[in-house]
Amino acid sequence: MLMKEFLNEFEFDWASIPVLPEKFDFSPLKNKTILLSGHDAVRCFAYALLLFNDTKKLGVNVIVTGETTRTLKNYHPYILERPDFKFVTLDELEDVEKADFIIDGGACGETFDGSVLEFISEMNVQKAVLRFAERCKPEHFVLLSDWRVYGKPQRYRVYSEGETAVSQSASAESFDTQLLRTIETLCASGQKQIGFTKTVLRSGIVLGAFCKIKTPLDNVFESVAKGNPCKLYNSENKLTFTYISDLLKAVMMSLTSLDKNQVYNVSSKNATVSTAEISAILHNVYGKDCKIYLSEMGKESFDFAAINANKIDFYGCSGDIPLQTALELCVLSCKETRTSLAFPYAHDGRLSSVQQILLAYLLEVDRICKKHNIKYFLAGGTLLGAVRHHGFIPWDDDADIMMLREDYDRFLEIAPKEMPKGLTFQTDKTDKECHYTFAKFRLNNTMFATSFSREHKDMNNGLSFDIFCHDKTANSKLGRKLHINATILFRALVFNKWNHRPVDNGNKVVSAICTFIKNIFPLRFSQWLQNVTLTFFKNKKNAKYLYDGTGRNIYNGEFPAYYLDEVIYMDFEGYKLPVPKEYDKYLRYLYGDYTELVPLSTRLQCHDILLFDLGEYDGFRKSETKN
Repeated sequence: MLMKEFLNEFEFDWASIPVLPEKFDFSPLKNKTILLSGHDAVRCFAYALLLFNDTKKLGVNVIVTGETTRTLKNYHPYILERPDFKFVTLDELEDVEKADFIIDGGACGETFDGSVLEFISEMNVQKAVLRFAERCKPEHFVLLSDWRVYGKPQRYRVYSEGETAVSQSASAESFDTQLLRTIETLCASGQKQIGFTKTVLRSGIVLGAFCKIKTPLDNVFESVAKGNPCKLYNSENKLTFTYISDLLKAVMMSLTSLDKNQVYNVSSKNATVSTAEISAILHNVYGKDCKIYLSEMGKESFDFAAINANKIDFYGCSGDIPLQTALELCVLSCKETRTSLAFPYAHDGRLSSVQQILLAYLLEVDRICKKHNIKYFLAGGTLLGAVRHHGFIPWDDDADIMMLREDYDRFLEIAPKEMPKGLTFQTDKTDKECHYTFAKFRLNNTMFATSFSREHKDMNNGLSFDIFCHDKTANSKLGRKLHINATILFRALVFNKWNHRPVDNGNKVVSAICTFIKNIFPLRFSQWLQNVTLTFFKNKKNAKYLYDGTGRNIYNGEFPAYYLDEVIYMDFEGYKLPVPKEYDKYLRYLYGDYTELVPLSTRLQCHDILLFDLGEYDGFRKSETKN
């Protein structure tokens, strides 16, 4: 049985690790054998590997070990039947011939009662895993630890990897701290003796909806979900939190790209806070349902050091899940009735106004196109929203349409004369600071700038609406490949010249040549080359293929021209708007199985907008008069 068939949407969210880089290289893991030892954090990683076996065809063999079959108590029973999953006891580990990688979960995220037997049990597991490592000589060894290893902190301190919260005596340290330090020391001794490469990942307090890792905030999440009062220790020190997706990402990158023989702290985005700040975040989201009373009770659960994750970020593995998103996911997972679609808190509660403005854009474009007999279609996420939601994707904050070249060129001539006051039609010809390959409508006296667009302060950065053009390409396979690669090249020359950046396509020689060409070609000349390339097959008769030369879907390659032959109309926010008759084939070309929702955590986050001001349009609502 496939993982997606029995994982709920919260489990699927973190198991799919949506925070992995878009072009993450899975090849170092292909057909490898990975031994996993530990508790629930390791179980979550096992789920991720098995899910990637299904979706990425990794072919990884997952072996889990533990003292007894009780290790499997939180594993889904269907997993035990999979041919790519195997459990062995510590005694049976002697019969396992090899493992390419070892993931040792240690005591990461686990709670203990502090007994001697518990300590001995954990040590037995560690010694058995190290004996196995000595015999099988793994390519790499990853040890999971957590914030408790630093001990009881000095007031206001946040700790880096090489620092330690020093107590007056070892006996003053907690059981958890001593256990974690012993595991790390034992692993370091094993590395020195055996000679394997190793990475140590120290997480903050691990949060994860349905990940079954216990936290001191569990009662808070349940209480807020039900609108009940609860108490939370009023910490004088800050705490660090790590959402499970960010921890799993760090494990994946430790196996593939992070520098070896390093210790890294792992936290989520802006996730070092006091308990009072947690209360404030939840109150801002849930209002009167958040009835948290700060108390002086419960210090023992929070009396550990906060950590910074600057080092792992510097090495290329940032924490991406914002703390508010992590907290919302945990509360949402505790609700009896869950809505997984609409999250009204995006953009500080202004998402509804943004979508209403975009709807007004759409209807204005529709009016112009009908008046002048110009064929257009809803595009990208807007098309997907029409098909799947009969309107905007509930968490989406932009809108797109697409046209064929002949219609696009006519629209560029007509639209500036037809659009109402308050709008600017933006192209590389109407705005000298703009060098996008496609056209935009901009709403004047507003601001909607990303980290990229805000670098161009003299360009109109109002709330935008994108108009893309799909061009003809060659009928032959070689011709299409040359045409698409030439388009990508000249687009890169324009984009990187505009933004004063070197070209980097992953190939050092090609990137160096392209950077040299970019530096000697004037921007307008590169732009002319780009436009000539886009329209190279403009007059071609009986063209069988099209491509999205002006948008990011160029990397999907070409698609059959008949996908955009005919128009049908579909409900969109109560209006009838045009979509391709072959919308199913087109959406599968874009997204694969578009009927599946994206991972839950990505629905809680829209575009990363750094400058946002709706001005007089704040609270805008489109007229209810419909066609």
